[in-house]
Amino acid sequence: MRGFQLVIHKTYELVCRLPADTALERIKGLLTKECVKYRAANLSVTSTQIPLGLGIDPRTYSHSNWVGINPFTAVSGVDVRCEAGDNGLTKVIVRVNRFRAFLWVGFSVACSAGVASAMPVLGGAIVLIVIPCATWFYNVFFLGGYLIKKEIGDHLKDGKHQYR
Repeated sequence: MRGFQLVIHKTYELVCRLPADTALERIKGLLTKECVKYRAANLSVTSTQIPLGLGIDPRTYSHSNWVGINPFTAVSGVDVRCEAGDNGLTKVIVRVNRFRAFLWVGFSVACSAGVASAMPVLGGAIVLIVIPCATWFYNVFFLGGYLIKKEIGDHLKDGKHQYR
């Protein structure tokens, strides 16, 4: 069970030159802009409700990154903790719960298996491998990892990051 938790939860550490309370305010602003409800206490923020963002739901889209997609809709939760350092730097620890992203991968495996069963063996095998791998890359690695880390990092740099 411990290994499963290590895969589901991903932790990132960012360092910024802002005071801890200012960094936390910028992160709260980002979460509000991305329609994430949260609770804040003691230099930390914990998400309490993240939109699912299916189809044409406007919460699925974002102006905060180059892709135009709200990465928070792909994850189950985000915890952010700020720690003031000795040299004026603030360490920001971001813990992402990617359970929802893994559920989407499971759903794509099930759908791919259904499609693959109606195809010739070679084509079915390709579908059964390629579609879940692409879903894993997009939901788990890209949205549930890289893009969340990048958005938070960008907001800690200038506070008003917008691509469009």
